[in-house]
Amino acid sequence: MEFSQNLNKQILEEDNQLIENYIDSLGRKFTKTSYGFWISNSGNPTATTANTGDLVQFTSQISRFDNEIVYSEEETGTQSVLLGKTDIPRGVHIALQLIEKGDSATVLFPSFMVYGSFGDQNKIFGNEPLIYKIHMLNIKKNNR
Repeated sequence: MEFSQNLNKQILEEDNQLIENYIDSLGRKFTKTSYGFWISNSGNPTATTANTGDLVQFTSQISRFDNEIVYSEEETGTQSVLLGKTDIPRGVHIALQLIEKGDSATVLFPSFMVYGSFGDQNKIFGNEPLIYKIHMLNIKKNNR
């Protein structure tokens, strides 16, 4: 158990260093969220951003930190998800709650926030930090 914890800490440190170096190389501002990822907007939810239970429609592109596109926007297509009821990576679920309708954001995820140690069993490797470019097309609020 201790070995596994130490390994995960090491992976997270390496992911964070990679992300910080990437941000430095871009010269752009990113906000580090309390959730453990960086986002190109304020990183704060508003009254009009989505919440768990809301239906969101978005497009995304997924890249590696060498800017190689893993999944293009064409491959991922327009996605409609009911937040909290759809099997998407935890980090993506949270990030979708920080982007206004009509806005876009770049999100830099350490590996544990997206596909973890297993990857997606296709193009994403295990323990791979990823860059998501997300464009929020629509938010349908769940009037609880």
